[in-house]
Amino acid sequence: MSPTTLEILCSPQEHAPLKVASEPSHNGEPVQFLVNGEHGLRFPVRKGVPIFIAPEEITGINQRFRGIYDRWAPYYDLLSRVGLYVLGISEIELRRNFVASLEIKPGDRVLATSVGTGSDLPFLPQGCKLYGLDLSPQMLAVCEKKMRKFGVQAELFIGNAEHLPFKAEMFDVVYQMGGINFFSDQERAIREMVRVAKKGSKIVIMDETEKVARMLENIPLINAWFRHQQRPIVPPVALIPPGMEEVESRELYNGKAWYLSFRKPR
Repeated sequence: MSPTTLEILCSPQEHAPLKVASEPSHNGEPVQFLVNGEHGLRFPVRKGVPIFIAPEEITGINQRFRGIYDRWAPYYDLLSRVGLYVLGISEIELRRNFVASLEIKPGDRVLATSVGTGSDLPFLPQGCKLYGLDLSPQMLAVCEKKMRKFGVQAELFIGNAEHLPFKAEMFDVVYQMGGINFFSDQERAIREMVRVAKKGSKIVIMDETEKVARMLENIPLINAWFRHQQRPIVPPVALIPPGMEEVESRELYNGKAWYLSFRKPR
């Protein structure tokens, strides 16, 4: 973990500063932690990835979907391609268009609040600094393999998008590509995106519509995400904090995806 990354991190609940500490494990190998002595906080770092949430802290819908994502992580990219094929959507076109809408500039610090298997990484412009968070460690394991394959650099974190482990106003672009339909608390997640974004930053959220959920719930394997949906899928426009600028909400791909963007005021 680079010193510049440590500078932007904080504890997800208290927003307390963190520092690196290490201690020997049972085999004598040093083990790293991020700690804050004042609050008695201690977050493990495994293979360079800080872990900001323990399994027992994951509840509700988040708990159910972390289990689904962990189980299906090795096959997720294939299932995603199959699902998009069924919907008549080109994955390459979808990701290129989405990334282009983020308006990323060279040197920008970019946060993907649910980076998943990292399928967006090959489409991001060179020269930006990418940070990816996800609730599923198995999805991040696939993401790491993809990073090595494509030669992409990114800092990864295991954590909850509803309690981001970053200081306020750290990112030039914040985005959520898929997954927010399954969050326990969408409003808190959006407030967190706003908190960590710099003034004037663009925030973009995209996911599938209710129409698509009803189509995919009948397809074997893919339907694991859509069976027993606990609430209707609607773009969370009403959950955007007051005062945000350039709010845009629209449907894409003949109503198969919703797209929501806005800008944090300067």
